[in-house]
Amino acid sequence: MRPAPEWARQADDRWLFVYGTLRRGFGRHGLLSKLGARFVASGRVPGALYNLGRFPGAIEEEPGWIYGEVYSLPDPRRAFRLLDAVEEFHPRAPEASFFRRARTAVAPSGEGEPCLSGQAWIYWLNRKVPAMRRIDSGDYARP
Repeated sequence: MRPAPEWARQADDRWLFVYGTLRRGFGRHGLLSKLGARFVASGRVPGALYNLGRFPGAIEEEPGWIYGEVYSLPDPRRAFRLLDAVEEFHPRAPEASFFRRARTAVAPSGEGEPCLSGQAWIYWLNRKVPAMRRIDSGDYARP
């Protein structure tokens, strides 16, 4: 009996949901490659996506969906040391951080997509900022 593909298995602490410049085709995707991250599936999480100028920010608010990609990190501890710095998340001072890292439920991004089960890490915007504009599609690649 063959093992189930990774996208059909239960998530663990290795999963990361990305919705902005870490996605394929964007400027910071090379960081995931450098970390040895493997694409698992496309997905979506409940919330709202905002354009902050050079990058987006996600906020836990309804209604809406945020579309992105799920990656498996081979060494989460190493990965989060780098990604926390990039995302300006300070684990010892989360209230002062620009983004905060948390777990969130990930759903398939549409019909015919692989079935995701479980949760992934995400970087939520810690506070609203001036001049942010909602991305109504919820997809940074298709504003």
